[in-house]
Amino acid sequence: MFPAGGNLPWATQDFTWRQHNLNISDVWVISPDKVNQVWVTYTRMLGGRINNPDMSLADLGSSFTPQGSPSLPQIDVTGWFRLSNAIGGPRAGTNLYSVRDVFSWNKGRHAIKVGGELSLNKDIQETLLNNYGVFSFSNAGAANLSFANFLIGLPTGLTQDAPVTAYTNTWYTALFVQDDFRIHPRLTLNLGLRWDLQTPPTDPENRVVNYVPGQQSVVRPNAPAGALFFGDEGVERGGIPVDYSHFSPRFGLAWDPFGDGKTSIRAAAGLFYGSMSGNEWNTMTNFQPFSTRLNFSGNNLPTAQNGWTGASLSNPYLNFPGGNPFPYNGAFTAGGGFFAVATDFESPKTFQTQVSIQRQVFRDLTVGAAYVGTRSMNLPFGRDVNYPVATPTATIGNINARRPNTRFGAVLLLDSDQDASYDALQLTSAGRFSKLLSFNAFYVLSKTLSSVQLHNNTTQGLAQNYSKLELDKGRADTDQRHVFSMSMNFQPDFYRGDNKFVKAILNGWSISPIIKLRSGRPFTISNGNIDANLDGVATDRARLIGNPFIENPTNDRWFNTDAFALNQIVTGSPVDGTAPRNLLTGPGFKVVDMAVSRDLRFGERYKLRLRAEGTNVFNTANYDFPNNTPGASTFGKITGAGAMRRVQFGARFTF
Repeated sequence: MFPAGGNLPWATQDFTWRQHNLNISDVWVISPDKVNQVWVTYTRMLGGRINNPDMSLADLGSSFTPQGSPSLPQIDVTGWFRLSNAIGGPRAGTNLYSVRDVFSWNKGRHAIKVGGELSLNKDIQETLLNNYGVFSFSNAGAANLSFANFLIGLPTGLTQDAPVTAYTNTWYTALFVQDDFRIHPRLTLNLGLRWDLQTPPTDPENRVVNYVPGQQSVVRPNAPAGALFFGDEGVERGGIPVDYSHFSPRFGLAWDPFGDGKTSIRAAAGLFYGSMSGNEWNTMTNFQPFSTRLNFSGNNLPTAQNGWTGASLSNPYLNFPGGNPFPYNGAFTAGGGFFAVATDFESPKTFQTQVSIQRQVFRDLTVGAAYVGTRSMNLPFGRDVNYPVATPTATIGNINARRPNTRFGAVLLLDSDQDASYDALQLTSAGRFSKLLSFNAFYVLSKTLSSVQLHNNTTQGLAQNYSKLELDKGRADTDQRHVFSMSMNFQPDFYRGDNKFVKAILNGWSISPIIKLRSGRPFTISNGNIDANLDGVATDRARLIGNPFIENPTNDRWFNTDAFALNQIVTGSPVDGTAPRNLLTGPGFKVVDMAVSRDLRFGERYKLRLRAEGTNVFNTANYDFPNNTPGASTFGKITGAGAMRRVQFGARFTF
């Protein structure tokens, strides 16, 4: 398969994966009202990724120096194409050991459960990161044309990483007590308390770091000020102290208000603590002094004496301080990135509430409505606390020189200072009408907000300006205001005659459609690869100069394209985009999937099952997001769509 994100064939990848599971359980019936259950589990998962062809830019005559398994570079040419690649060669896996015990005791009107669990999760990730090099060609440089820059091999941006093998070991302990108290035949209370204890993930090689500006490490005296390691004063082995205060109360009730068994009112509220993943913690090993991601200047401005002064495809390290930094040997390189965990990091937590009412309207028809709300706090996010400051001479070529700590590039500090919310009205219905038709349906009206973009696949944030995170608050990437789904099963056994042949042909079929209708998800108007705020990260948004909404969007004009403009690069004048994050909404989604099946019996021993399945059986076009970059020839236009109709047939003979 091709790596995701590319639009031209360039490289392919394959995967290997193996999993082993061992489960042992025991149920001990102590007495008629007391039961104890215990589970012991071991799970091993290990896999890897293989990229082809096995070659790098160095094999094509460049002085590029790959470290780790070679792969072709990733090349982005704004407005033209992307030659994509993926990390090749890494192993990733885990060994999970777990034991769990639950004791149940039914005593009078109480159903009591007491239990706990203990687990050890040992992760390994052989991470090469983007060791193949990521080259960007945007509308900047001598010719002001991205494709022209590509043709002469002069990128406007280049990053390269060094490989690392990361390990994380995490202990998790939990205890709980729960009482389902039937205080009245029509009212039951659910009362619970849980205690969670997770040790911060640790590395057998103690590769954990904090960042305290101005403080010098004793463990690594050659490290730039601010970088602190295990063994330095105040640095825990897991980066942060173990928190023993995670007590989570839970409350719920179930009430039959009329006593007829046809109406139920339910309510619940609880506090839930999230976990710290190894993928968050071992990100520290992806940066110096364990690994590194370096940015190489691509200003490419010619001088009379020296010609081109920045990085190129043939010489990516031109004029880099100290020369070619690869292969990386653990030194602190000027401009190298750094990732640390905040010393006051707290585990994420969510407060969730739900109130619902359900009513049996007729014997075979039930309807319900519910409100669901969540408030999530202490969500992890990596903020650049070494963000470049604006100066009268600020350019994309002096980013590192404008950082508070010039020994580092970006210093991403993993902190727990973000939040998100979800509010929803949920309507449900289920029914069965005779033996011919049954259905289940639900509709959700919801709103999801987040303080920053939290739904990307990494804790390394993607904010426009790390010193102004409050400007990134908006709709979450997953926000869909309207969602409707309905599944049905229809058995049209209408023939009641005596002709066995006709009856066998017409009756016995099962038709099962699934209807899905969803409103669109939000998207942001980008500034493309133009780094107008001069911070070295092309996550800028465009400038909002008018009303972006139109009454009748079409594929040729989904929004008012005249309401946006690009911010250009201006020396000494960093500019942030004024278009809010996730301001606009993309196309909705509507599809009908269907399965048709029939069992044919031949005597008592033989059965033939025929089945046809189709996705998007009515061939409905579900469109992609429109182009979101002003200045592009397709800006505001939709040029792609999702999968069309697919049908498969099958037969199974049982004897």
